[in-house]
Amino acid sequence: MVKNYQIPSLLSRVMILLFLFSATSVKAQNIAVINGNFDNLSGWETEGEIGTIVDGRCYIPAGSESKLSQHVQVQEGYYMLTAMVSIPNCYGKCYLYAKGEGYSMVSTEIPKTKDSHNSLTVYVRGIQTNNGEIEIGVYNEGKHDLYIDDITLTKSNSPYLFLQGGDITELNYVINAGGNYYNSEGTLLYSNDASNIEKAQSVINFLAEKGMNFVRIRNSNSPGRMHPDKSNSYYLPEGFQNSKDCLKLAIMAYNAKMKIQYTFNYSDYWSNGERQDIPADWMDSIKGIHDNQKIVEKLADCIYNYTLGVMKELATNQIYPEYVSLGNETNGGFLFPYGYSYDVTWDNTDMPRGTQNWNAIASFINAGYKAVKEVSPHSKIVIHLADNTNDFIKYNSNVNSYTYSWYFDNLLKHNAQFDVIGASYYPAWSEATVGNLVEYCKNISHRYEKEILIMESGYNFHPTRKDGWEGQLTENAAEYKDFYDFSSEGQKSFVAELLNALKSIGATSKYECVGSLYWDPVMIHVEDENGNNKTGWAHKISTNQPDANVVENTTLFDFDGVALPVWEVYEGNKYPNIETENPTIQICHPSDKSYRLYSYFNRLTIKSLQENNFTIINNLGQQICKFTLKENESREIQLSSGIYYINDTKVLIK
Repeated sequence: MVKNYQIPSLLSRVMILLFLFSATSVKAQNIAVINGNFDNLSGWETEGEIGTIVDGRCYIPAGSESKLSQHVQVQEGYYMLTAMVSIPNCYGKCYLYAKGEGYSMVSTEIPKTKDSHNSLTVYVRGIQTNNGEIEIGVYNEGKHDLYIDDITLTKSNSPYLFLQGGDITELNYVINAGGNYYNSEGTLLYSNDASNIEKAQSVINFLAEKGMNFVRIRNSNSPGRMHPDKSNSYYLPEGFQNSKDCLKLAIMAYNAKMKIQYTFNYSDYWSNGERQDIPADWMDSIKGIHDNQKIVEKLADCIYNYTLGVMKELATNQIYPEYVSLGNETNGGFLFPYGYSYDVTWDNTDMPRGTQNWNAIASFINAGYKAVKEVSPHSKIVIHLADNTNDFIKYNSNVNSYTYSWYFDNLLKHNAQFDVIGASYYPAWSEATVGNLVEYCKNISHRYEKEILIMESGYNFHPTRKDGWEGQLTENAAEYKDFYDFSSEGQKSFVAELLNALKSIGATSKYECVGSLYWDPVMIHVEDENGNNKTGWAHKISTNQPDANVVENTTLFDFDGVALPVWEVYEGNKYPNIETENPTIQICHPSDKSYRLYSYFNRLTIKSLQENNFTIINNLGQQICKFTLKENESREIQLSSGIYYINDTKVLIK
């Protein structure tokens, strides 16, 4: 027998090892999750509607709220939970979740599927446990049927935090125009006598409480009627979107413990792929200079000095943005005509062609990069391009043909420095689905070995503006027309699909999509007593009045400022709260008997026994938030370590 034994070839030994590794992996998953493939319901605990096994899947019918859960024993560390899920609509709350001992719950709102026979993978990432126990499960509010199958729990190598938020640049402008914001029940988010700054802080606090952990702030150099667009037809209102206004917004976001994406438009007006107007002050600085190279050098100095000044002002207020984008949708380049990225026809034939301008573009980017890093070395620099997701439809995985490849290849060829690729994505314009976007992002991130950040995305909650005219997003993507319409339910469904799918990118490829920013969540419709519009994308030189608000049917509040159902998606997408793990909450008993404070599962909850106004301040006397609760209404509050005063009650969190 010994003589007949043959030593396996190297290939055979590798195959055996792969088989053993595969078998071990499958076995480990089966041990971690009992009946994750739902041969039966053994190992699962149920509350509310009782699940049954239908065609090899767990089926939970519509009715009352329900929860299916299980406690699993694993090694200490980080984990990802996935499941194949099907729901027919997005009414109510429905999410996949996990909670490790000592950490906050992590969850993902489940997107709708076309029918019960189509399932999609839902991703919950960033799960962490100290003692090796994790509760996993699915919650359904009961407003639709739910099918679930193939629940798996896998080990991850590192912490994970998905950034979900939106652009708040227009908030002070809207509030100054008389706009008001309400929760989904129609309750004003602040008292009527609150100052505009207090109102804005309350709105930002609402965004944070609903699940947003990320905001975008767009800085324009010097907006106002004296600095109109090139056609001298429109201008941005004075006093808003400048560095002073953006600083106010950044401080409020910082107070709400939100991460910040700070955008330098490098213009007094809107900037995008077709428009990059040089700021008026910078135009003055290049007057009399006739050498193009010297003009480029001077403009690079302007970028450096301006960026440095704004970053220093932010730093003085302890604000160091996590992400800083240099320019907005810069497909066409920067500071036209000196930084065009492509050939254009000029009256002046001495002007350099677009293909000769990449050195100028790189010098502009590097000037901004240098200024940001000198003040905030850990801020990641984003270069943001407009939506070219339809390149995936045209070219599939032939990444060499992508617009982004043309652009970033040229940047790297000319030694431009950047850290993250920023992308806009609007299915109404690109005709691309979220699935197309995911594959597109994977291809781009692998080509450049960079993370991806979705800088803009939006979806209509109504087909038109309030006046019946079309808004910015006039067409729905063909594939979504019979799936999500332009409605509040369609908007919620789209955002649920988008956030879940973007979490999948790093789970199935090397590089992450770090987050997604909605545009525009807060630029709501505002009108005067005669029905005249008071907020607009720009103001007209001819009348000094605002033009149409082209995103008022895309915001996350309706035409009356009431929070839309889409906020349930952000609530359902909870992220790991690593900074406040295992908090201990000590509460002095309130002398005011009209409300109660509870410490429940390491969360602070306020329950009002009658309608009450609440103000929370820290030990330095700084106001954290202000809000009103109706009779028997409750609110859960997340606060970091420290001493706080809720009306007359002292709370210690440590």
